[in-house]
Amino acid sequence: MVDALEGIERLLRPDGSLIDIHPVLEAPLVEVHGGGRVAFAESSPSYDYEEDLRQAEDALARIVDRGMFVTDRGREFDFLTYGSSVAELRDFMAEAGAYDDRPEEDAVVARKTELYARVDELMKAAGDRVEVAFHEKARMARLTPVR
Repeated sequence: MVDALEGIERLLRPDGSLIDIHPVLEAPLVEVHGGGRVAFAESSPSYDYEEDLRQAEDALARIVDRGMFVTDRGREFDFLTYGSSVAELRDFMAEAGAYDDRPEEDAVVARKTELYARVDELMKAAGDRVEVAFHEKARMARLTPVR
């Protein structure tokens, strides 16, 4: 990752910047929203990319420590993807993991199945007044090359 960031630094125009957006090191939540409040929230059972995020954070820190970039305007924000059904949640999560060819552990599959069943039950009980959300926290920062 550091090599890629060094390449980006060389390719940027003199007044260019790199915008970095990535999830924070915190498991995303599956939530049920209704009536202006969160009626249910539980960590996503398929959160298994913590090591990848740590490597990305380390690579960004390295290029800043080397004096190649200055970070400014960094902030965290909530990123929610909404669906009207558990089927939409399943489709979203399948798309999000489409490039991950690692087999899911049986325990993760069981936890996902249980979570989907609970969310579906809550949504059916509430009728049209609720929606499901996949809630991630993300970080965005502008990195400006030091030249």
